[in-house]
Amino acid sequence: MREGRLRIGIALLIVFHLFNLVIWFFGQTIAIVNYDLVASWGLQEPRSQIDPAIVAVNRGIALADTIFPIFLFAVAAFGLWSMRWYGAVVSWMIFGWSLNWPLVFWASQAFYAEAGIRHAPTGSAGIILPGALWLIAAWGAAYLYRIRAQFV
Repeated sequence: MREGRLRIGIALLIVFHLFNLVIWFFGQTIAIVNYDLVASWGLQEPRSQIDPAIVAVNRGIALADTIFPIFLFAVAAFGLWSMRWYGAVVSWMIFGWSLNWPLVFWASQAFYAEAGIRHAPTGSAGIILPGALWLIAAWGAAYLYRIRAQFV
């Protein structure tokens, strides 16, 4: 039974990494070159609703997210699939980042409002989705720590 749960947990984390790889590619990488297209998909804030400086910041973050996390999502998924130690280590890197970015997003929204900077209001999706990501990352980090001896 423990083996079955191990496989299910690892499979869920692999799906989490691959889902993020796809979402980050479409939501971030494409935004570098065609921000308005990605905003029309709802993966970035519409240019018409935000200060132009926020578009520039979002594109800068998109570039950083393309260079770093997208590669890590792929490495973590493959490493977990093969039950290699580096899969757990890279997953922990992603989980640390995934615990941080929702907080950065929520804080930036609050500070934009405080400073009177035109920004898209944070709707329920802007609270629920980053919150879900935060919870999955916290669970994933703890889960991998608990089963760390299973990795080679």
